[in-house]
Amino acid sequence: MLRNISLISATNILFNLSVTTLNFVFGLYFFELTGSAFIFGTLTIIGPIVSLLLTPIMANIVDRINHKKILIYSQLLAAIFLLIYELFSVLISSKKLLLTYVLMILIRICEELFSVTLKATVTQLTIKNNYQKFNSLIQSTTATANILGPILGGIAYSLIDINIFTLGSIALLLTSILFTRHIYFEFEPTQEKQEKINFLSVIDLIKHRPEIFSLIIIAMFLNFFASSINIGLPVLILQKLKLSKLIYSFLESLTSIAMLGGGMLLVVLQIKDQLKSIYTSMLAFTIILVLFGIPLQNFGVFITISYISVLVLCFGLIIVFANTAMTTYLQDTVPTNQQGGVYSIINAISQLFVPLGALGYGLLFDKFDYTFVFFISGISAFSLVVPLLLRGKKTVLKGDKS
Repeated sequence: MLRNISLISATNILFNLSVTTLNFVFGLYFFELTGSAFIFGTLTIIGPIVSLLLTPIMANIVDRINHKKILIYSQLLAAIFLLIYELFSVLISSKKLLLTYVLMILIRICEELFSVTLKATVTQLTIKNNYQKFNSLIQSTTATANILGPILGGIAYSLIDINIFTLGSIALLLTSILFTRHIYFEFEPTQEKQEKINFLSVIDLIKHRPEIFSLIIIAMFLNFFASSINIGLPVLILQKLKLSKLIYSFLESLTSIAMLGGGMLLVVLQIKDQLKSIYTSMLAFTIILVLFGIPLQNFGVFITISYISVLVLCFGLIIVFANTAMTTYLQDTVPTNQQGGVYSIINAISQLFVPLGALGYGLLFDKFDYTFVFFISGISAFSLVVPLLLRGKKTVLKGDKS
């Protein structure tokens, strides 16, 4: 198990580090080429749109094809796309803008395929009791990549030519593939033994499993309401409280740090009731939103920063606890040959609400005071989440009794 944990961790951090750095660098490069904030902003919606449009295809690929091959091919394709971009950008320099846009879409497809497959792979790597450990390490390594990616991307963009950076990213992806090739699949892939499942059967599964449907809706609204913190934090720190950009950067980084720490904590701390952990995390999230709405202008700088730091850390821990518990629950209860479809749907629907939330909360924070926006968001999230939680819990309890 230790060997697989090490290889999965190395593969995940290398792939995500390369993709995160790529997204950061090419985002800046795209902005430099266009000078348009609007066109630059369209990059943020590429991921959700690609996820949504390709959900049925992604689901069928993950549920029908050997997972190890998908992990390798998704990384290999990303490297090939980068190499093709490198060659064509030299030959057709006048089309660099279009080539960069197409590259970002293709990299996003590879990232989505890798992410969904990795979640569906865990059940083939270890016994059921170790699912949470694997999921926690995946969360931790992803958080580490999210912390280091923008830092390395900023350094690379400032000091290294874009062509050299592209070649370095290809080398990083090829190194990740080497680790992937040595991952040992301890159990035979169940999807090769069972009847092949199509995407419609996954939809039918969700329709007959209300608790899974509730989890999908919860993930969707979590991403939407989380935008209130992502958009509201700079408004609160920089505009309302007039604190420095350094303080804002520090507070912004605490979310990833909390996710990293929470992931490591869940490696040794076993969640006994996955659904209860999800429900508790969601309810805690609504409380965090309300607490963000407390007026802070009359408090000292130290108390204000400490208060917001605690809330941001709790927000990061809630994300990692909820994601780990949800992933582990689905691995425990969803047939292996339908997990790819379920994860694809969750990713597509929840990610679609990230840019929608950013747009909506951007308008709300422009029109209303932050205290009102956070308070109403917390109350709204509570009123939406609780009925879904009760519905899902009631269904599970009925199933246990029968």
